[in-house]
Amino acid sequence: MARFDLYNNPSPRSKATSPFLLDVQSDDLGSLISRVVIPLTRVAGNYTASKVAQDLSPLIEIGGEQFVLETPLLGAFRSGDLGLPIGSLKNEQDRIGAALGRLFGAY
Repeated sequence: MARFDLYNNPSPRSKATSPFLLDVQSDDLGSLISRVVIPLTRVAGNYTASKVAQDLSPLIEIGGEQFVLETPLLGAFRSGDLGLPIGSLKNEQDRIGAALGRLFGAY
């Protein structure tokens, strides 16, 4: 497991609207039994892209579809419940880091 790895959402309750979870936890804390993740929610049917506060919840494209990084909804999952990563958003680390900085007041 690594920071910025992307996972399928294992939650039956939320995976229809938020099919992915993004790991944002430091790799230095890999021995913990949980990982801090942020859900990625489909824009279509849930948001108007122009009304999303992109400094806090940037739009990210995955497989040709737009998703909102729901930074204020970050939480934790047990590492074993996440399964194997299906991809990485490391190329978006600047925008993700800025969103986390906005949430925690680091800017």
